[in-house]
Amino acid sequence: MIKLAICDDDISVCNSIEDMICKMELGNLSLDVFGSGAELMDYMNTNEERFNIYLLDIEMPHTSGIETAACIRKADRDALIVFVTSHKEYVYEVFKVLPFRFLCKPVQFDALKVVLQDAVEHIRRENQIFFFQIGHEKRQLPYREISFFEGAGRKVRIHSIGGTVEYYERISKVADTLDANLFTQIHASYIVNMECIRVIRQDEVELAGGVKLPVSRKYQIVLKQDHISFLKRRGGFQ
Repeated sequence: MIKLAICDDDISVCNSIEDMICKMELGNLSLDVFGSGAELMDYMNTNEERFNIYLLDIEMPHTSGIETAACIRKADRDALIVFVTSHKEYVYEVFKVLPFRFLCKPVQFDALKVVLQDAVEHIRRENQIFFFQIGHEKRQLPYREISFFEGAGRKVRIHSIGGTVEYYERISKVADTLDANLFTQIHASYIVNMECIRVIRQDEVELAGGVKLPVSRKYQIVLKQDHISFLKRRGGFQ
């Protein structure tokens, strides 16, 4: 089940968004409503279960949506944060908390539906599993934990949150099995998770954690195109 939180100090906005969501066919989704950032933080501090999607009003008294998002991001790097605002000038202030999308007030049904459909699809992709085998042992890793794949002759190294593992396979076969909406090849020996890209330069990319990888001339244009498409799916006003 996908869990969604609505947080706005205007109860009429909360009720309106809740009513619209109830009219959408989004699959197995539950939602909770909070009247302030402090109330949401109190809930998170007393409950281990986290929400997958947060709809946050930016302008709330005492604890703003940006402050609330910063707390959420510390606790959960994978949560999808959607800011709801009447003021587009806040866009540049919130990039540090990696928002998924923005919604303009008053929130429109079609815009909300597009954002939530994209969020549900993103969660589905992020929850995909990569399967591989080391000797006779079958293993698996969630896509979201993988930073990049490295080809080394007849072997592939998977660099992930948990460290690096190596197994016998061709990098070309790995490329054929991955979701092209999340991964892109940048070199004959490297495939990266676009979620981890922080900087793209002419001949290299820098990933989260400061890792730098070479980009061959063959993949420079494709990398930029793939990353722009990825960012369009991840951000923007609706």
